[in-house]
Amino acid sequence: QEISMGKNLNVLDENFTTQKSAHAFFYSIRDKYYASKQKITASREFDLLSDLYSRYCLYTNHQTPGQAISFYVRDVHRGLGKYGGTTQGFVAEFANGEEIEFSAGKAIISLGNHEAQLKKSTS
Repeated sequence: QEISMGKNLNVLDENFTTQKSAHAFFYSIRDKYYASKQKITASREFDLLSDLYSRYCLYTNHQTPGQAISFYVRDVHRGLGKYGGTTQGFVAEFANGEEIEFSAGKAIISLGNHEAQLKKSTS
């Protein structure tokens, strides 16, 4: 999917004027926690990821086993064959032990598109 530079979005009280700036922000969190291998819990970063993830699931009608209790970053396999590869991605962990991978990039695009639709319908 194309990153629309003109769509702004809010995640909690963070206002991103472009999706590109939101990507940079969340990818810096991803890279920090990939390097440290720590779980993301009870912190500002957790709250931001939780808002991003829960709204992404809401807007895409993705069912989850409840609220995420933590996040972490791991290698994620994307694509198949010569178009495939490994990247780093977030994983949401739930109280029942379930883990669900998610792409911050796709979530940002989804939130940006949703907020743009809301602006259209109210203007």
